[in-house]
Amino acid sequence: MTSTERDAASDARLSLDRLLEPRTIAIVGSVSRPDRMGARTVRHLQEAGFGGDVRAVSDVAELAGRGPIDVAVVAVPAAAVGDVLERLASSTAHAVVYSSGFGETGAEPLRRPQRPMRVLGPNTVGFMWARSRAVVTFAQAFDDHRIGERRSGVVLLSQSGAFGVRLVRAARRRGLELDGFVGTGNEDDYGVAAILDALAVDERLRPRVALLYLEGVGRDGELAASLAAAADAGITVVTLVGGRSSAAAAAARSHTAAVSPDHAVLSELVRWHGGLTVAGDRQLVDAAIALSAGRRAAGRRWAVLTGSGGAGVVAADLLADADIEIAPLTEATRARLAATLPSFANTANPVDVTASAIADTPLLAGLVDVLATSGEVDGALVVGRAEQAGPLQAASDAAGFSIVTAVLDGDATVEREAAERGELVLGDLTAAVNASAALATDPMPMADRIDRDAASAGLRRGALCVDDVATSMRLVSEAGVRVAPWATVATDAEALTFLREASGPVVLKANVAAAVHKAGIGAVRLDLFEDDAVTAALGELLTFAPSALIARQLRGTPEFIVGVQRDDALGLVAAIGLGGGSVELTGRTVSIPALASAGWIAERVERTILRRDERHRHLAGPLAAVARRLTTLVVTTGAVLVECNPLVPTADGLVALDARVVGPAHKEHAIDGHRDG
Repeated sequence: MTSTERDAASDARLSLDRLLEPRTIAIVGSVSRPDRMGARTVRHLQEAGFGGDVRAVSDVAELAGRGPIDVAVVAVPAAAVGDVLERLASSTAHAVVYSSGFGETGAEPLRRPQRPMRVLGPNTVGFMWARSRAVVTFAQAFDDHRIGERRSGVVLLSQSGAFGVRLVRAARRRGLELDGFVGTGNEDDYGVAAILDALAVDERLRPRVALLYLEGVGRDGELAASLAAAADAGITVVTLVGGRSSAAAAAARSHTAAVSPDHAVLSELVRWHGGLTVAGDRQLVDAAIALSAGRRAAGRRWAVLTGSGGAGVVAADLLADADIEIAPLTEATRARLAATLPSFANTANPVDVTASAIADTPLLAGLVDVLATSGEVDGALVVGRAEQAGPLQAASDAAGFSIVTAVLDGDATVEREAAERGELVLGDLTAAVNASAALATDPMPMADRIDRDAASAGLRRGALCVDDVATSMRLVSEAGVRVAPWATVATDAEALTFLREASGPVVLKANVAAAVHKAGIGAVRLDLFEDDAVTAALGELLTFAPSALIARQLRGTPEFIVGVQRDDALGLVAAIGLGGGSVELTGRTVSIPALASAGWIAERVERTILRRDERHRHLAGPLAAVARRLTTLVVTTGAVLVECNPLVPTADGLVALDARVVGPAHKEHAIDGHRDG
């Protein structure tokens, strides 16, 4: 990126200081009756103790000549919004458009003036920022909201305003006061990704934790870039994605005019950047509570301390479901634990300290220290009493260890009282496991990631003009992926010469465009041994294309697929899994940001695809290496899709039996599981 391009990017970057910490707020429309949106906004600002200038008017003309405006709330009928924004544009930094009836209903998008004025919405409930006491929202859920002095370090960015404000209330009932909330609505101008990016670069506004509720991810890799910025700034991102099912996706489109993302890819993208994706509102709040008060762990190995064997069994099951390892303890560590426990205690993990010992807080603190200094686990879930949380957290903090305290008969009151003391207590095992999952981290260190800026700068569209089967095989081979011996043939003599040199069966494929599924159109012939069979097959295939590809037919199990494609919203995506027809039957694939390092990709492949396959776990590294080579091929050629399917293991390593390199003209073709030979 040149200095000019960097300056332009800096100028275009959203600045949030005048939005979240405004000095002047204007409210246009809906102010005459106390139950209307504008009037409720005025009341919320007054009750929150906002110290700036509030100008509430029924007609935008009343603001003329009254000076600059940091935030203008627009609460007028949809048909009038465009005119109001035009009138405000010269004097206003940010407009918050409550009005609905635009893209979310199928109508025309909001007509807005050119920058510098920026627009939040339309169809937004507004925002709340605790430090400035700017409660700029009409949501009735804020009627009894009072801003305290304690700061949680947590903000919520939500594409659904109504759902978002209910999450604010759910967290508050359990003692977590969010530092900020923004409902982005239709995102006709800026949205969740831009706000997250702006928070990441502003040290004054930057949170420790950002909760995201998403129903769409936009285009041009904006969300991926903002997640990278958040990771670089030390922000932990927790994402809840709506629209995973077909019914939910349809609802999301009608609600926000957004296109629902690919949930699996987005989850991996968030995970790569040090965050996590949750499945529901309960998990989101549990994660926020944990990250506000707890310490993130160095990995995903966990211990359980409990006075009840049954509680330990259930906790272990729930942790395993959350992809957290119940790590085995060595004999040396078990001996250290046993030294202070009754003889009938169970020192295997989960550790049953017995009902009598669980009440002994100093003893438990000593056990936490043993676990922390063992190096065998990264965190512990203690099923004990709420009043033990403070001493246990002090012991774990001293050792740089993560701990979650759970009570089996707790409620929101217990959690709220603990939060007021700055302690982490969860009221049941499910919440405690959700909290543990939020504090656990993946073992790949930040240093193992590739240079995202350098990789992004290298993304360019090349001159990929010919994208047939033969070109695909050549390009994949040149990228460093081993392919089965092959040649292009157009005559019987050429085909028979290859057959005799192959000393084994061959496969013939019509040299059609790479975007075409050859097996689907009948353009593949397998198991060819005899001269007559080869010449007959070639004659048939030359009706599809002027030439055919002949290759030595290799066999190996299992078959894998590795592909990389460009996604408008999520950037370069690598898909790795069981190949051939297996990918459609088993669904054992993982979709990963393709710019991740080979080490990260290998870890995710081993954990997701090969975890229960001891015979082939060694292939995680080679599969990751293929993915990185295909990513380089996409970057250097400008292809929109590169795929090897199937790849088979041989004594000399992985070999691609077929490949596709698809150019931009065929962008609609995605990675699939059809086996072409």
